Amino acid sequence: MTNSSNRYTDFRAEDFICDPFFQEWVIAPNEEKELFWKDFLANCPDKNEAVEKARAVLLNISFAEHLPSDDLVQRSLNRHLEAILNSEGGKVVRMKPFTSRFGKLLRVAAVFGGVALTLFLATQFFRSDKAEKLAVQTEYGKLKQVLLPDSSSIVLNAHSKIEYNKDWNKSKKREVWLEGEAFFDVRHLNQDTMNVKAHDHFIVHTEDLDVEVLGTSFNIRQRRGKTEVVLQTGRIKLSFKDNSHEDIIMKPGEVVTYNPEENDFSRTTAVPENYTAWKEKKLLLNNPTVDEIAAYLEDNFGKKIILQDDALGERKIEGPILLTNLDDALFILSTVLSTEVIRKDSSTIILRHR
Repeated sequence: MTNSSNRYTDFRAEDFICDPFFQEWVIAPNEEKELFWKDFLANCPDKNEAVEKARAVLLNISFAEHLPSDDLVQRSLNRHLEAILNSEGGKVVRMKPFTSRFGKLLRVAAVFGGVALTLFLATQFFRSDKAEKLAVQTEYGKLKQVLLPDSSSIVLNAHSKIEYNKDWNKSKKREVWLEGEAFFDVRHLNQDTMNVKAHDHFIVHTEDLDVEVLGTSFNIRQRRGKTEVVLQTGRIKLSFKDNSHEDIIMKPGEVVTYNPEENDFSRTTAVPENYTAWKEKKLLLNNPTVDEIAAYLEDNFGKKIILQDDALGERKIEGPILLTNLDDALFILSTVLSTEVIRKDSSTIILRHR
């Protein structure tokens, strides 16, 4: 392999677009190139988003057939990019020469849509710093508090992830993307209910639901194919992404659980603080079964918990279970159930009768 993956570690999307070897991989992939880029992404997973953005641009360019020279195309593209970047006070970036095959495609773009293509590239990528996303992720057994740009706060449960735009401005809604579980305490910005502006809205996106608020506190848990929303204070609106159900307006103390596989949801009332006790490293569910407790511990600590007797899973345990660490939680379980804890291997734990 003549290319070194080290040269790509600091690349952004626009750098990948301009790189000849990257262009060849996208336009004319072969086994050698596939192996190179597969290894690169495995070693640099933080570059996945930039690579996918660059691939999307290169793959979605379609053109006609009468072609000018490579040199003419190159000079035309550089001229457009200079004009765009200079108009914004940005640093001029000279585009590298394109490979012959990809250059053929760009020659057509220069004739029939060169300006549009260049504007598209510049809008999507050379201005991408304005929409840079930040990601925060927790390990198994760890919690993390996150302060958002508007001073809203999030407590992120173990094995969870959020993404949000680095800079928030008054022309856009406040948005967060969630995988896992988190508690949100959203800052209320709106002072006039008759004039709700874009940035007054706060939206949490999960795989199946969008949760929209103006200012409130709530818990969202997305695990095992289900999404559970618990409202503690304020008022929120749930929207189903597949439009299978009408929007739901939730009130404090309500719990909505949605199962997209069965296209069904439940709506009940509960004590919200029980659902957010994990913030204090406690598990305090409402009359939970051992199966439910074991599933929660698996999600938070990343270990497989096997109950040797199925009947154990149906038993119910009242009172809090400490989540300081997995050993403490297993000690409580084994004591209450009169079982012993067997560690089969580094990732599997068995509870069996003594």
